[in-house]
Amino acid sequence: MASLDHQPETPDWDLEQLEVILEEPTSWQVVIAGPGAGKSAVACQRVAYLVDEGVPPSRILLVSFTRTAVSELRDRIVSYAVVGDRARTVRISTVDSHAWSLRVGFDDRPLPKTLGTGSYDLSIQQTIELFRNKNRELLEFMARLEHLIIDEAQDILGARADLILEMLQSLSPNCGVTILADPAQAIYGFTSDGRDSGNLEPSLLLRLPTDSPRPLQQKALRNIHRIKDAALADLFLRTRKEIELAQNPRGHVARVQETIRQTCGGEVGITSYESLADFLTQKRDSSMLVLLRRRADVLLASSYCSNAGIEHRLRVSGMPVVVRPWLGWLFGETVQALLSREDFEQLWEVRASLAPEPFSGEERDACWLLLHRLAAGTHSNTLDLVHLRSIVARPRPPIELCCPELGSTGPILGTIHSSKGREADTVVLVMPPPQDSPSGGSDDNSAAVLEEGRVYYVGATRARKMLLAARSIAKPVSYLDSSRIFRRLDNHRAQLEIGRAGDVDMFAQLAWSDAKGIQQVLAAHVGRTACIKARMMPDEDFAVRLSLEPKHADGITRPVDVGRLGPGFDRDLGKLWSMMDPKRELRPAPSIPHLYLIAVSTIGVPENERGSLKPPYRQSALALAPVVKGFSVIPFLYRSRRPRRHH
Repeated sequence: MASLDHQPETPDWDLEQLEVILEEPTSWQVVIAGPGAGKSAVACQRVAYLVDEGVPPSRILLVSFTRTAVSELRDRIVSYAVVGDRARTVRISTVDSHAWSLRVGFDDRPLPKTLGTGSYDLSIQQTIELFRNKNRELLEFMARLEHLIIDEAQDILGARADLILEMLQSLSPNCGVTILADPAQAIYGFTSDGRDSGNLEPSLLLRLPTDSPRPLQQKALRNIHRIKDAALADLFLRTRKEIELAQNPRGHVARVQETIRQTCGGEVGITSYESLADFLTQKRDSSMLVLLRRRADVLLASSYCSNAGIEHRLRVSGMPVVVRPWLGWLFGETVQALLSREDFEQLWEVRASLAPEPFSGEERDACWLLLHRLAAGTHSNTLDLVHLRSIVARPRPPIELCCPELGSTGPILGTIHSSKGREADTVVLVMPPPQDSPSGGSDDNSAAVLEEGRVYYVGATRARKMLLAARSIAKPVSYLDSSRIFRRLDNHRAQLEIGRAGDVDMFAQLAWSDAKGIQQVLAAHVGRTACIKARMMPDEDFAVRLSLEPKHADGITRPVDVGRLGPGFDRDLGKLWSMMDPKRELRPAPSIPHLYLIAVSTIGVPENERGSLKPPYRQSALALAPVVKGFSVIPFLYRSRRPRRHH
């Protein structure tokens, strides 16, 4: 938590920035700002200025596109505001989370039984209906707002743009609006894997000139403040010029890539995933960000890194949300409803003595303050554990409780799309040969081609001090209907992505007889990557169990089952099986190799899942669960070969 005694240095604002920050609280303005222009800092200072001018913090709403951005904004606002900690009550949310909150607060219809991405889409549609049906309580709530700030407007599309426009329509005449955007970073027209989705709907930014209920003052931030290196600043400007002036899509992506290569800090010449792993071994830079074009590229690179023993982190779409493991380990055996500060501190010491790994890098007092802000009890200086359990069980728990990446140490491997809004001192941008159509065809979709150029611009502008360019050859992959990646290999083999959100049955191990022992093993594995064995269980309808091999008190290494893959993975494995085996002559091998434990997550157990669990988890509703990753080769064997028995 930031304090007034340890404030970050306030930037030296230029005139363009001050025009945005000091604009009248009731004004409506749209601000165009590229990477390095201080857009996020200006948004935070704008909020701080409004609070210092007397606008109640609770009547300011800041909506950002990404959860990552939300997690970084609040402390900066507090550090900029003269009133200090009062600014912490400013409401900051993603579009999806805000829609969910409005839906829960002002709609009596039952929530979807199955929580997930689809539930958020449904929630947005239902919230739009509330606005269009003139829900009185909702409109009264919105009328109390005194300033609305929308960040990354170029990324808000479709129903989410409809929702923001409805919100703008509902504001009082005295409510101000600040909208920030960069059209050069609009890279959500097609999927992050470069597969043309045919979804090129206009963004909120493009709709504002015709659909905004009030005119917006047009402003721009042109000066680059984040970058001190002249060559890197030149790269930003030259690449942006190519993006902004491009009209003919033919050769556009190649020109963007060549501009990046000519002006970056070096061409490292990587051409394979093996050589990328060698490069990371030599560099040993844990803060490095390695950006690849597709999820498939990240999975392949990650596999080679894991095989080489290189600790790394992953930032890629489709992966599960990881809640910090200290929560599940701390409260996993705590069944009471309220917990005092003193009891919290004693419990922390006891659990840390049993397994210190989940508490590594955490400060007890800071953790208490965070939990007290999220789930304060009715009595003074207590935690409401009932409420805490409910918020951890949400499909998207508060970002303050979540880990930003999968994994704990090492360089970050991610897609360009999933790293929007994030930065690193050193960035390695891995670029495959350009195809002027994302789907690999001719220049038949100019909008998609121009967006592909923007993808590489966004990747290049994640660097703060050094950008390195690398070449790669994209291996062909295919996708199941669920978007799970697979590759057909020879001899009845296929590589299959494992570790997507929902792949692990998060609650299975809590119903097993050794549930407490499993929790101890998972706690001991927090903070490190480990090989995890996956084997099919014929007596459990061929469910896939996951096991680790810890060293026990007697010094002997024995496998311990710590989880099970879930029905979503089983269905996709079945689909792959039918594709590989149309004659029904084969079966998958009894074990899955090259699978890794990449993280341990706290899980909150919903009320309807608790009945089958062992005590104390049935009551505590908080525990640990494994998070896995792999791009595993699965052989399909002729049925005449009997699988070996596993002991």
